[in-house]
This record gives sequence, structure tokens and C-alpha cells, in this order.
Amino acid sequence: MPKLSDGQGNALRVEEVVRQSLHSPETPCVYAENALLLSLFGLWLWPEMFRSIEGAFANPFQSAPLDFYQENFSVNRPKISKLWQLFENGEYAQAIRNTWQEKMGISNHLVHWSFLTYDLLDLALHSIPATDLKAIFERILFDIKMNRSGLPDLIQFFPAEKTYRLIEVKGPGDRLQDNQLRWLAYFAKHNIPAEVHYVRWQ
Repeated sequence: MPKLSDGQGNALRVEEVVRQSLHSPETPCVYAENALLLSLFGLWLWPEMFRSIEGAFANPFQSAPLDFYQENFSVNRPKISKLWQLFENGEYAQAIRNTWQEKMGISNHLVHWSFLTYDLLDLALHSIPATDLKAIFERILFDIKMNRSGLPDLIQFFPAEKTYRLIEVKGPGDRLQDNQLRWLAYFAKHNIPAEVHYVRWQ
């Protein structure tokens, strides 16, 4: 039975109640929302995101290039094609791990360092198939500004089976937003495991 309040008697968010009900040491469930998949995307994209391109950086402390949300972001960086090849040759996971180790703590508009521990990174790369991760990255890159939000609240890992599922949680009176519906439709199209859990209090 999941707890409905914390140690101080404060009511837990509905997402945390569901997370606790699903979580086990063998099948860990994490409240991730946009943080996990965006962080993985940011680590994968890092070499091209921070490539020195004329007009992209006004100072060395930027967490993203000036054209990050512009339509020509990918066009200006044709070497992104080499990052896609990492999925074809199976090197994407090690490349992401290497970037985490080399860049840890350096500001990146997409990477949530306080959230993404190495253990969580390793668990995600172990459990999420390359085809799924590539498909998710493709949609984010297509329109970073629009598609960086709306990802499901929870992710549950099944490490023994090398799989996972994404879970959007909706409490009483809550409904799916347009960006969430678009992501869910995309997941269904690409056979990415995603569910919506509706919660009712008794």
C-alpha cells in the first residue's frame, strides 16, 4: 500500500503515490517527467550542440547556442548525421556515458545534472532499446522548443528483461494536455511502451 502523505503529514502528489505503488528493487520506478529523456538527448547531442559556429555563441558560459530553437539549427550542423550513426553501430550508449563523465556539471540547457546520476543513466541505457531512444530523439530534434515538454511523468525499468515503460499519471479532474496527446500518439506509432494511469481516491 503506497503512502499518501510524507513524514510531516503533507499529502503526496498523485504521481508519487503511483510511483510508490509500482516501485520495487527489481523494477524501479522513477519520477522523471521531461528530465530523463531530455538529459539523455542533451548528452547525445552535446558535440554538435556546442560546436563552434559563427554567431551561435556570444559568451563561453551559454547553456545553449543562440540558434537552438530556430528551424535551421540542424541544417547548420550537418555532422549531426554522425550522431545518428552511433545508433546504427551500437556506440551511442558509450558515447552518452563518456559525455556524462567528461562534461559532468557543465551547464547544458537540456541536462539536469542534479537528477541524472550515473546509476540512473546506466539503468536507462541498459533498459531503453536503441530503436526507441532514437525515435524519441528524432521527435525532440525535429522541434526542440515544442517537443521538449509533454513527456510522461514516470518511467519504470525492467532491467532483467532490458525493457521499460513510460507512464503518464492523471488524478481526479486532470486531463491530458495537447503536447502529451501528441507524444502518446507518437509512442503508439513507434511501438514505444507508454500508458496513462488514471487515479481515483476512495
